[in-house]
Amino acid sequence: MFYSEKRSPVMWVCLITLFAAAFFAGYSLYCWRYSQTATVSIPSEKKGLDVKVAENREERASVRQKDKKSEKAGAENRIAIVMDDMGHDLLSLHDLLQIDAPITVSVLPHLAHSVTVAQEAYRAGREVLLHLPMEPNCYPGKRPGRGALLLRMDRDEIIEQLEEDIMDVPHISGVNNHMGSKFMEDEEKVEIVLEQLKNKGLFFLDSLTTKNSKGIDVARKIGLRHGKRDIFLDNNCDFKDTLDILYRIAEKRDEWNTMVIIGHPHESTIRAISEAQSVFRDRHIHIVPLSDLVE
Repeated sequence: MFYSEKRSPVMWVCLITLFAAAFFAGYSLYCWRYSQTATVSIPSEKKGLDVKVAENREERASVRQKDKKSEKAGAENRIAIVMDDMGHDLLSLHDLLQIDAPITVSVLPHLAHSVTVAQEAYRAGREVLLHLPMEPNCYPGKRPGRGALLLRMDRDEIIEQLEEDIMDVPHISGVNNHMGSKFMEDEEKVEIVLEQLKNKGLFFLDSLTTKNSKGIDVARKIGLRHGKRDIFLDNNCDFKDTLDILYRIAEKRDEWNTMVIIGHPHESTIRAISEAQSVFRDRHIHIVPLSDLVE
């Protein structure tokens, strides 16, 4: 009894020491395992997170790229339809305005209805051009009409006649040539005309009535906004042929970006354009004002 009481304090010291050693050993083991877990698991999770973020980033980039392509395709498949020779009557204008599309109206000067056609087209939100008469190759056998620019004219005469023609057609934003297969081949005369258009803030559409036209070259040289005709729509005034041309344009939409079409106010042409509207919409082809396509 005396022996156990004598040794009791020593035993307690040993027990406390043993307990402390066990505690510190367990704590050290816990810390070691935690550090190992931190070393392995956290980078692994971070790696997985990085991969997921990268995948999301690539996915978003892919979507943005698709959106850009879609926007680009929609923006590039655009057609401007220019209706030449307007001003002879009002009926053709009223039929044209029934088409829910911004068809550009090009008005000949000095006709009975030139001013009224230009005013009504403008009020209806349509872009208006001056359809400027110019000397053709077979002149005077073939006459371009009143207000024509002729090669025999000097600089002052050309400017004076051009001014009269511009004043006769209100609300114009640009000009395209009527006939002019001979006049448009004379670079000096063409430059006189296009310089005046530039001074007035107007653009020029070359109707390309001759393959030797100087219109585009001169416009580029002097810095004038310009465009050129791609297709004459209705040379034979036949409804079926005109409609077939429009359908072929729609079918080949992947082969072109923008296009300028010139037509004339025949009943068959207006009807064909109206008929082709649904096909254009299905193919995401947009009819736009001509000024949207000039450079």
